[in-house]
Amino acid sequence: MAGIFISYSHQDETWKDRVAKQMRVLAGEGLQIWDDRQIAAGGDWQAEIEAAIAGCDAALLLVSADFLTSRFILGNEVPPLLQRRQAQGVRVIPLILSPCAWNRVGWLKGIQARPKDGKPLSGMRKHDAAAALAALAGEIADLMLQAPSKSSFIPPPPAGRPSGALAIWLEKLEFLRQQEAIAADAAQKFAIKKQIEEAEAKIRELS
Repeated sequence: MAGIFISYSHQDETWKDRVAKQMRVLAGEGLQIWDDRQIAAGGDWQAEIEAAIAGCDAALLLVSADFLTSRFILGNEVPPLLQRRQAQGVRVIPLILSPCAWNRVGWLKGIQARPKDGKPLSGMRKHDAAAALAALAGEIADLMLQAPSKSSFIPPPPAGRPSGALAIWLEKLEFLRQQEAIAADAAQKFAIKKQIEEAEAKIRELS
């Protein structure tokens, strides 16, 4: 079972519901989504959000101007998610809902976004937006099935370690993982996966 945390502004709740519906199509295949509307009455909402972030296998960021100006999201959800992405390899996937200057935001612009080319969902016809969300659900399911286990995760080198062969292989590994995420062809995904395994073995050798 793969747990997907959805981070969103309540101003974008309609979009969140559309995203969640597409994700639930694959609930039987092992995708389990979580958003703050699942917190029961009387629950400690902040503690439950923190627990969901700490336990998720991937996170979907529903990006809009409201998302990027939310103090709670930027102060309490984004930092721990980025920390887990860096330390544990947790997938953090920006989903662009509506036009905003997201590609100028330092922590965000370097992360591969969806839909393809960061085209906002709000500018699509209803059918095309639904198709993009369905494709994203399938992509996340594939990533969760193919993602390396926590035991095989290669951490970044300690601060201060001289750059060299290890740094080059770490950069290559990150590039390959990004290519695997966007590859559409099954044969291409398989070839990239083999390259990832080779890179991980080389990094373990050099560490």
